[in-house]
Amino acid sequence: MKKIIAVLLVIIIASGAYMFINNFVQENLKAVDIYDESKLSVEIPSGSTTVDIAEILLENNLIRNTKVFKYHAEKIGADSKLKAGTFVFSKSMDADDILETLINGGSSGNTLNITIIEGLTLEEAASSIAEQTGLDYDKIVALMTDGQYFKEDFAFLKENPDITNLQGFLMPDTYNIYKNASEEDVVRTLLDQFDGFYMDEIKPRMENAKLDFEKTIILASIVEKEALLDEERDEVAAVFLNRLDINMKLQSCATVNYAHGEWKERLTYDDIAIDSPYNTYVVEGLPPTAINSPGKASIKAVLEPADVDYLFFVAKGDGSHYFSKSYDQHIKAADEYLD
Repeated sequence: MKKIIAVLLVIIIASGAYMFINNFVQENLKAVDIYDESKLSVEIPSGSTTVDIAEILLENNLIRNTKVFKYHAEKIGADSKLKAGTFVFSKSMDADDILETLINGGSSGNTLNITIIEGLTLEEAASSIAEQTGLDYDKIVALMTDGQYFKEDFAFLKENPDITNLQGFLMPDTYNIYKNASEEDVVRTLLDQFDGFYMDEIKPRMENAKLDFEKTIILASIVEKEALLDEERDEVAAVFLNRLDINMKLQSCATVNYAHGEWKERLTYDDIAIDSPYNTYVVEGLPPTAINSPGKASIKAVLEPADVDYLFFVAKGDGSHYFSKSYDQHIKAADEYLD
């Protein structure tokens, strides 16, 4: 009887806590003043993160709580769609009204969206930015290879002063920038987005991480290329971390492809014999730098890998992988799934 009562108490407390939190969130998503329809012009600078935007809105008394606004924007998938520019709001608008306005774009019409996809090398990212904006490719590359130039402006560079090349830290995302933005403006926008992710998501997890910060990003860049499905990233990360734990070579095809400067679906014996510090079929441990700029999912996978003892995986041909614990199991899987 006591156990039943205890369980009921836990359920009641949990239900009460949920209702309290839900009511708190809903209350803070309401309009600041539903009767005040006076227009207020607000400038959202290019490169602003969701946190930056929330702070600007709070300063103008347009939202009730920055953390609730950010949480709601992420929950409904609006955080990556918010644009810069000049917007007209009123205190009668609730959070959803404000987000819709920010997604539709400001009245100035002087911004554009650019998208940096996951897994691009520094040169590929620079090329993508140049193609989307008309900016100078060489200037972009020069900035991206000079981490020291930005070291006083971003926490992750201040706290990791040895970083010189910014490959690995150019956060993939969709950005709304001013049409007259300079090469430096755009690079700073990418770094600012990474810095926010570093402070909010990476740094709090580092205490329990298996690797230090720079090595975490290096491994995440490998996971980015090896795993096609988000739901497998933590398992792929676990395989490589398990190998590192027992001093087993990573044998990542992605690193060999990076060493060759081209992507091949199937590597030959000659390919994996290349003399390069990025050839993890030959060298032990991680390569010296990230091989691309990974997305958030790959970074989180390395910080919070799956609790499995796999040491091998083989592509099944449909984007997924077969994971195995032993070499014999791996060979059987390779015979089944590879031509």
